[in-house]
Amino acid sequence: MIESFTERVLRILQREFASRRFELGDEPGVITDGTVTYGMSNLFAQYRQGVFTDEDFDEAICEKFTQILQLLDSASDAIPERWEDAKDRLRVQLVSAKLTNLSNAITFPFADDVHASLVIDSEGGYAYIRQVDLDRWQQTAIDAIELGKRNIVASMPQLPLAVMPGEVRLAVIQTGDGYDAARILIPEVRLQLIQELTGEPTGEVYAAVPNRDFFIAWPTDIAPPIHAQLVETVILDSQRQSHPLSERIFRITGEKIDLQ
Repeated sequence: MIESFTERVLRILQREFASRRFELGDEPGVITDGTVTYGMSNLFAQYRQGVFTDEDFDEAICEKFTQILQLLDSASDAIPERWEDAKDRLRVQLVSAKLTNLSNAITFPFADDVHASLVIDSEGGYAYIRQVDLDRWQQTAIDAIELGKRNIVASMPQLPLAVMPGEVRLAVIQTGDGYDAARILIPEVRLQLIQELTGEPTGEVYAAVPNRDFFIAWPTDIAPPIHAQLVETVILDSQRQSHPLSERIFRITGEKIDLQ
């Protein structure tokens, strides 16, 4: 259903902002102008919740994107020229290896079906950082990656971590800020999950990032039949949700991330 919603939004954008050259992205629920990627998940959720209706649909979309584009234009470009303007907006991000618009982007390995990348965060979207940007800023990829992790932590110091009660303890991160899955890259977040699930400051748990906006973890001593059910759920989620990522299961500690 998000596919038809996205196509409806795209028709409005192509009509009202023709010079921006909006088109569908490489994955469901995404629109791009060639530089910035705009996810439709939050807009779609607002529509389903009745924040705006079919009667005022066109007006609401135009108003939302007018605000977003004004914010982008106020910075001259989606990717700022100056490091001082870029550094606080830097983020790490996980992206599907199936995307085709990453040829010039800074990426580094994460799993066989997922890359990690660097982006500049903006209201309503983000832009992938290129080597030419790092060169202009006189920054290394390693330093930029570490700063991107710290910025995600700083953007939400009190991380809303949901621990599901019951026989099977599950920990879920689903803030809706676009970087939930990317938090698997951050050691202190992994340690927080381990502490919540095991009661110990160190250890190991299972984790999965089936889509960009969902990060789930569970204990390694879980009963095999329940573990199998969770694996199947992760696979289905990676196939059905917008911004799909990995159907793989990981074993995480504070120091490392391994494929199961």
